Amino acid sequence: MDVPAQEEVGHWEDDYWMGSDWVYQCNGCGAQFATVEEINDHTWSEFDKGNDHGGYSMVSGEPYKHYTGEKYWVVDTPAQEEIGHWEYR
Repeated sequence: MDVPAQEEVGHWEDDYWMGSDWVYQCNGCGAQFATVEEINDHTWSEFDKGNDHGGYSMVSGEPYKHYTGEKYWVVDTPAQEEIGHWEYR
């Protein structure tokens, strides 16, 4: 036998999917807010100071992981069959 068989080596990881929530971003300064009320308060506050920020846009917020409660197997080193050769005697 030239190289003995080797078992697969790996580990379990938590399964998840990536997601994000919509946020409201000020078109003038780029500040982000979670609710329409917060962006409106910001817009009117800036308007009272004489600043017109031009409204807001809905954008994707910071991404975060949603864990499913399941696990999946990650192979670090794949299994290897025995390698050898025939010899005459």
